[in-house]
Amino acid sequence: MADYRDIWSPAKVFSPSAAKHQNHLAKEWAYVDQWLAARYHPKPVPKFERNPDTLKALVALASANEAADEERALETKVKEKALAELKARDKATLENEESVLVALEENLTPEGTRALNSIALLSVALGSTSTDTQKLAKNLIDLTKEEFELKYQSLRIEALHERLRKDLTHLREKLNRMEHSEEFKVPPGLAGQVAEWTRTGRHLRHKAEDYKERVEMLQNEFNSSRLATGLTVEAIAEQEKAVEALKEHVLNLESQAKGFQGLPPEKDLARLEVERVAKELEELEAKREKLYDTMVGN
Repeated sequence: MADYRDIWSPAKVFSPSAAKHQNHLAKEWAYVDQWLAARYHPKPVPKFERNPDTLKALVALASANEAADEERALETKVKEKALAELKARDKATLENEESVLVALEENLTPEGTRALNSIALLSVALGSTSTDTQKLAKNLIDLTKEEFELKYQSLRIEALHERLRKDLTHLREKLNRMEHSEEFKVPPGLAGQVAEWTRTGRHLRHKAEDYKERVEMLQNEFNSSRLATGLTVEAIAEQEKAVEALKEHVLNLESQAKGFQGLPPEKDLARLEVERVAKELEELEAKREKLYDTMVGN
């Protein structure tokens, strides 16, 4: 166990090196506290753990911050000094130019003064920053061309305006004639005709929709019947051939039936008529044979 009497001995407590170290730490903490108070002003400094590591970090940060502030202050002073020198030089240059201009105006002849004023007025009128005579002449020529073009455009605009004014007058006259002329008035029965046409159109639309529904229904029935019977192209072709054969048979029967035209509708009477006609046929055949024999004998 350690001897506390040895630790808290007067030699330890009142050691010059320890007191110097404590004094140094106190100065550093005072420096850090002052720097933090300046940075957080007017708010209070947040609480933090006060130990040697924190003190070391804060001292380094405060030193770097002060060095940066000093550099920035020095840079600001240099810029302010340079700006003051530039202003002084500009002021001196301006005063020198003004003195040169004053001296020039005082020593010019009347002709030179008039020429200088003419060039200055021309430069201002042309909006030119140069006093070169060639540039001023070119600008003056360009300005003359622009003035001529503007006058030409103005004449064209005036002509167009006059034509539009005449067209407007003509249109107003037409509008007035259309409003008051009898030929442009709406016929009295037009409203009734329009209503009748509307009703007719509505009726026709309903009819068209009805016919369309009927056609669709018939088409569906036809499709369903065709699917039910299993019709194909080959089957339709076979049926067409059968129909043609049946048509030929009907024609044959019709040709045969033509021989029975004029017979009574009753069966017995028809048989008697057939027998009578058959006898007449036999008599005619016998007569034909006799005539043939007579012709052969001669």
